[in-house]
Amino acid sequence: MSDSPKISVIMPVRNGEKYIADALKTVFDQAWPVQEILVIDDGSTDRSREIVESLASRFPAIHILDGPRRGPGPARNVGLRIAGGEFIGFLDCDDLWPADKLSLHLARFARTPHMDVVSGFVSYFDRQMTDAPAPDPAAITDELFHVHLGATLYRRTVFDRVGMFDENFLYSEDVDLMLRIREAEIPMTILNAVTLCYRRHAESMTSTYTAEEKRDFNRALMLSLMRRRKNGNAKPLPPFKHLMEE
Repeated sequence: MSDSPKISVIMPVRNGEKYIADALKTVFDQAWPVQEILVIDDGSTDRSREIVESLASRFPAIHILDGPRRGPGPARNVGLRIAGGEFIGFLDCDDLWPADKLSLHLARFARTPHMDVVSGFVSYFDRQMTDAPAPDPAAITDELFHVHLGATLYRRTVFDRVGMFDENFLYSEDVDLMLRIREAEIPMTILNAVTLCYRRHAESMTSTYTAEEKRDFNRALMLSLMRRRKNGNAKPLPPFKHLMEE
């Protein structure tokens, strides 16, 4: 890890005019500066692109790219293909980052140079960002098996090892990615701190759990089991609880 590592942030957007300015502001306001913000416009028909272009005129770190209009996974891959950062972060256009998020991640990477993935906890909110203390680790059960994409920071080399998002998924592409990371035994840890503020609202893809979402979620689990069986290791993956810092 260099003394001043470059960070690339990838943000897909489709009709996110209500929230995207606030989301980007939390990237600008990070205690650790972000050198590259890749906003992938995935076919917006509202003012999303206009808002981002206005911000880009003042913040040269912002770059606007055209997405393939096939969902967030393929859109994120557009950013991954050109991202130049040593570390990669993802933020959806309706969520927010706490101001110390990147500093917390990078401090952990500096303390443990072998670590490739550092995640954290998620705070959920409806309208306004409020103070969000980290959950009590004792309340996290062994059944916890997934971490949120936006709460995580990745070394760029992780994607060289496990590949990008599987574009056959409309939903649960982040679950599939994390399962591949776990299967590859890539070193990771979970901070005892909130590193993502997740907005719940009517337009959110995960505000309701549809049959299609259940299908893709189950498919991600099945593909993981099939890969592990093929490699002669069909044992359950270790629970995330054991990756949490003291």
